[in-house]
Amino acid sequence: MTDGIQSDDPGFGSIDPKLTMFALANGVDLSKSDEHRRLEWYSDGFERGILIELTDDGTFDIGVFKWTSGGADSATPVALHVGVGADEVVKHLDPAVESANGL
Repeated sequence: MTDGIQSDDPGFGSIDPKLTMFALANGVDLSKSDEHRRLEWYSDGFERGILIELTDDGTFDIGVFKWTSGGADSATPVALHVGVGADEVVKHLDPAVESANGL
């Protein structure tokens, strides 16, 4: 653990506090489901987001996507990083925001 945040949950619980802090610091929304976490915001006429999915081996896949209002479930994410460890997720978020805004 490198940021002083502890969690006994090896899944999303290991990154949820970090995602919450990132969302608050950057004015984006964090949505949670059993399958994934999404950071979402509105920019240049589109909803945009970062999709973080837990893999079978306990790492995370990070992708970005954009959609028109109300269509997040039909948007197809563009994969950015595969197999990211919990301690590395946050360092990929700023570049992911830039990638999502570039879509």
